[in-house]
Order: sequence, then structure tokens, then C-alpha cells
Amino acid sequence: MKFLIFIVTLFFLSGSFAQHTLPVSMDTSQINGEITGFGVLDYCGTSIQNSLSGKLVYGGFIDADAKEESMNKHRTHNKYGLEFTNEIDYRNYSVSNLLNGKYGYYIRGGASVFASTSYSQDLFGLIFYGNQRYKGDTANFSGTEFNMVGFQKLGFGLITKSMKSSLGINYYNISQFADGFIRDGSLSSDSTGNNQELTLDGRFQYAEGAKFNKGWGVGFDGDFRFQAAWTKGRVAFFQAQFKNIGLMNVNSVTEYKVDSTYQYSGLKFNQLAGDNGVNLDNQEAALDSLGINKQNRNITTFLPGFVQIGKIVDEHSTQNIQSYFGVRLYTTLAYNPLVYAGFQLKAYDWMKIGIHGIYGGFSQFRLGFYTHYSYKKWQLGIGSENIIGALSNKGKGESLHLRIALQW
Repeated sequence: MKFLIFIVTLFFLSGSFAQHTLPVSMDTSQINGEITGFGVLDYCGTSIQNSLSGKLVYGGFIDADAKEESMNKHRTHNKYGLEFTNEIDYRNYSVSNLLNGKYGYYIRGGASVFASTSYSQDLFGLIFYGNQRYKGDTANFSGTEFNMVGFQKLGFGLITKSMKSSLGINYYNISQFADGFIRDGSLSSDSTGNNQELTLDGRFQYAEGAKFNKGWGVGFDGDFRFQAAWTKGRVAFFQAQFKNIGLMNVNSVTEYKVDSTYQYSGLKFNQLAGDNGVNLDNQEAALDSLGINKQNRNITTFLPGFVQIGKIVDEHSTQNIQSYFGVRLYTTLAYNPLVYAGFQLKAYDWMKIGIHGIYGGFSQFRLGFYTHYSYKKWQLGIGSENIIGALSNKGKGESLHLRIALQW
């Protein structure tokens, strides 16, 4: 049932298979045009198991075993990330008067939500167990980072008719934005749990308001393809691709900064609201009493960009088995460089199957697969970059990628 909900949700919200995920193929067929839709829903981490994250995503009771299983998998520093992307392209190769007839053009629309965090084992323990777990000890959550961006984009670009390389520019509507970090953070407690000390040096900021438009941005997409000599006198195709490389300006951002140490015993109410405590009737006074600085401002920062470089498969190769490999990066500090390698099997002319290993990103080692079908003018692809996560609660995330294309 969970997997069915996952598939239905993705079909209704995106309906296609992401070009920047696997497979990436080189098709030198001369066509007049195509419409391609793709989408990806992918979340994973280094430590949180599906027995816990599945309940957070799909709902359900989180029992003690689910929390403890994930807690035992945590290390000093941990990562978690989520991407939801969908795009649709219209490509026209039949124009004859564009730059001496060597180029076609594309129009692209899409939407994405991208979120990531880097956090400590102790922060996970505080969230799911409270401070009772740290009596007579210190919980350290220094080095925590979090960011989330949601946007919609509309772009236009040129495509070479020979190699189908492309370069385009996009306009972005920023609909969601939040980020923050804790440079230095800890919670110390005595053995009774009554006397505690909280140290906090960090920042949190987010775009306020219910408006759909919270900012704007400009960025570039590029897909450059070339061929090179390969084994046994063959040639192979390679790709250098980037997406959403640019800047965004976010309006009406509320920022909270704090660099303070708090000591309390039992957290009695009169310590907070008494004559020497925090004035709860006045937010500004309350924040000032806690040493929290608040301000509203506009910010300019980088879009959540993506880069992937690697060998891609040749749609017209006579080989039944082809290799592919590469490296992938996102422009966020929480994302480690990701490497992948695999092979594609041509089972029939109309069906291809691929399997690959992946290491890095927001997780560790994962296995991925895809199947690709062709029927007359139609193409359909479905795959995952986390087979274990799709089948087991012991996995650390889920992944589903879909693609549909019509060519003429």
C-alpha cells in the first residue's frame, strides 16, 4: 500500500522521469520535435531508516523500536535530503532559419522543492527522546545546517541538431525559502536533570507570508555532449550537464540570530515571566531578554544548482551491454560528491534494463535500476536510485523516477 501511494502521488504531482538521473542516453536520430516530461521524488539519508521516515512521510505511529533502530545507526555527523522535481520540455528541431539552420530551440517549464540538512546524533536524540536521555551529560549539536527552497521556472534555450547539446536561460519564481545553522550548540545537564545550561550560536531565516511569490531568480541550464575514442576502436559519448546555476533574490526574509548561554533550574514559570524574566506580552522584549536578534531583510543567494558529468549510453550501439559512469554534485554543503557506475542490457530493441551502484550524496552506498520502453513514437522510463529502500524498512530512503516522451 505504501509503494502504491508513492507511485500515485508522483504520477499526479509530476508524472515523468528526471533527465539528470539515470539513464542518460545519446540518440542521434534526426527528428522534427519532441515533448518530454520527467519527474523525481527522492529522499534519503545516512542514518534514518524507513521504519521511522516512512511514518513521518505517510503517517502512522512511531514506536520505540523504530526510534531506537534509527538512533543506533547515527554517527557523529549525519545527513538527510529530499528532492521533488518535475519538468516538461517542448523541443523543435525543424526550424531552418535559426543560426544557419544548425540549431533548434526548446521551451521548458518546471517546479522543484529541494531540502537538506546536516546534523549531529545528539540533535536527533533530543528531538525524539527529549533531554531525559542526556542527564549528567552534554548533548552537542554544533555544525547543524538546514536549507529548503521551492521554485517554479520557465526557460528558453538553443539545441544543436547534430549532437543535441543545449544551453538555456530560466526565470524562477521563488515560492518557499528557509535556511539556518547552529555554529555552536550544546545542552548540559546534571544527573537530576534539574540544572541545565544551553549554549546557542546560530541563525534561522525564512520567507514570511502566504504569497505564492516570495522572490525571483535567474539561472542557466546546459547539456553539452561530445564523443571520444573508446576501447577496441569504438567511440563513446560523454555528457557535461548543469541545471539551475544562478542567483535568486528573496523578499521579506525574517532572520533570527542568537549567540547566548542560558542557565536554568527546573525551568520554573516565574523565571520566565517574573520581574527578572522574559516579558511574554511583548515579543520584541522577549526576544531581547533571550539575546535573540530579529530583523527583516531581502537576501540574494545561490539557487540549488546541479552538475553531472559522465559517460552515457548510445541508443544506436550494436552492443547488447554498455557501461555508464560519472559524478554528480549539488550546490549545497550538506551534499557530498556522488559517484555512480553501472551497465545497460538491451533485452529487446524495444526494452532496455540498467543497474548501477551509487555512493555519496545524502546517503552511502545504494543500488539503482531502470527500465526503458519504446513503442513507435512513444518512450517510457521508470526507475529508482534506491532498490533496498523500496523493498525494506531497513533501507534509508525511497526513490522513484519516471519519464515519458513523444517524438515525431
